[in-house]
Amino acid sequence: LRGFSEAIAKLPVQATQPVDAAPDPARLALGKSLATSHQCLSCHGPDLAGAQQVPRLAGQHEDYLKRVLSEFRSGKRLGYTTAMNEALTGLQPEDIDNLAYYLARHPGVK
Repeated sequence: LRGFSEAIAKLPVQATQPVDAAPDPARLALGKSLATSHQCLSCHGPDLAGAQQVPRLAGQHEDYLKRVLSEFRSGKRLGYTTAMNEALTGLQPEDIDNLAYYLARHPGVK
C-alpha cells in the first residue's frame, strides 16, 4: 500500500477542472484574503500544492472543496489533527464558497 501511494504521489499535477474564462477578481481577492487569514498557506504551502500527508488544494474541484471545507467547519469531518476544524472556525457559508472559488482557481505548481 505504501509503494502504491508513493507512486501516485509522483504523478504530475494536472488541471482537475475547466477554469473560468474570466474569473471574478473580487471573489478571488476575498478568497485569497480568507486563505491567508485562516492559515491555509502555513500547512498547504505558498503554492497550495500540499506535501506528504497535507493534501493539495490548488485546482481541486470547487464543489468538492465546498463540501469538504463545510464538513471540517461543522466538525462532521475530522483530520489527523483538529487543525482544519480550528482553521475554519468562524467562517460563514459564503466565506466557504469564496474560499473554495479561490482555491479551485489557484494555479498551484506550474
